Amino acid sequence: MSEHAHLQKHKEEKAAAPAAGFVLTVGDVELFKLLHSYRFLRREHFTVLTNRPAKRLHRRLLKLVENGYITAIRFPRQKHIYALAKAALPILVEHGIADLDLLSQRLRTHELKELFLNHEMMIADLHTMLDLAIREGTLRLIDWREGRGLYDTVQVADNAGVRWLPVRPDAFFTLEDSRRPEGANRAWFFLEADRSTTTQTRFKEKIRAYWNYLEQGLHTKKYGIKNFRVLTVTLTVARAQNLRDLAAAELPERARKYFLFASIGSFSLDSAVAILEPVWLSARERGTYHQLIPTPAPPPIGT
Repeated sequence: MSEHAHLQKHKEEKAAAPAAGFVLTVGDVELFKLLHSYRFLRREHFTVLTNRPAKRLHRRLLKLVENGYITAIRFPRQKHIYALAKAALPILVEHGIADLDLLSQRLRTHELKELFLNHEMMIADLHTMLDLAIREGTLRLIDWREGRGLYDTVQVADNAGVRWLPVRPDAFFTLEDSRRPEGANRAWFFLEADRSTTTQTRFKEKIRAYWNYLEQGLHTKKYGIKNFRVLTVTLTVARAQNLRDLAAAELPERARKYFLFASIGSFSLDSAVAILEPVWLSARERGTYHQLIPTPAPPPIGT
């Protein structure tokens, strides 16, 4: 089937789906765009990202679910999780938001398990808070990526011999700082959303893999970047401190500055800017908190 026929088929399916009297709006397309970017969102995410009244937004989400544009995932005693449904896909393609390949993707939303979705929603929380935190100020989020395209491997030599370890971040993102000169104004991060299911042995392997990835320059080969830091966000302060201690014991001194740790309780959708503030523990020293992007040193007097 040609690309034109493929798209036409999906247009016809889309046109047949909505109930009589239902009209798609520009605001609906914005909701689809958010879901395409974030993958999964709850109602409170939509509210803070769009500034739309919560009750009116909720009613619209229900209409979009009824008409096959959005899927609502329900678990006992949890808020609904929203994802794209089939009818929204050709809309995204028509508006140039997504590539035509999206139409051939199989949506497996209802096959996803609660444990997996809890992890995905933690990532969505962090992505949303970062987006909100930089809306006013000197920082821009110029890249956010998730998925298998980030996966890689690295060869590691240790007491267990020479072996390959996976490098599988939950997300990769880039921040640009307008306070700094061109060429020195970007910072790159790998995100690890930790829900206390990783054993200490596995966590040590993750840390070792990231450090060897940096040492061997594989980040430059894959991403074209100079360096990176690894952000591990945990459910509790105690867990963040424990993982920080494990990293400090596992890593050589020169590597520790690249690893930061924080509890997700240190920031929220209501105070998202806190994610940029000194809430991050460093593997380099114990008990000192750091900003995500340090404030630049003032220029010398007389310049």
